[in-house]
Amino acid sequence: MSEKPLNAAEQSTKPGERITDKPELPPQGLAMHLVADTASIEGEHHLKVGTSRGFTIFSDEPPTIGGTSRYAPPMSYLALAIGF
Repeated sequence: MSEKPLNAAEQSTKPGERITDKPELPPQGLAMHLVADTASIEGEHHLKVGTSRGFTIFSDEPPTIGGTSRYAPPMSYLALAIGF
């Protein structure tokens, strides 16, 4: 197989033309480039902020390990990602 993978971002978004609407995936596969940035918030013990594709999420830890439980802990996001 010498063909390069298709760029997922360049594929059709029209219903019926999308890759997920077809019975088989392309034999050369798909290439995706995802970027996610994370940062600690200064002055907050366990509060973190993450951004990807213009979306922003926050993460915290429970008080038992020094957080405030204002947001879901990081492992919850991991579990959600697997479920999605």
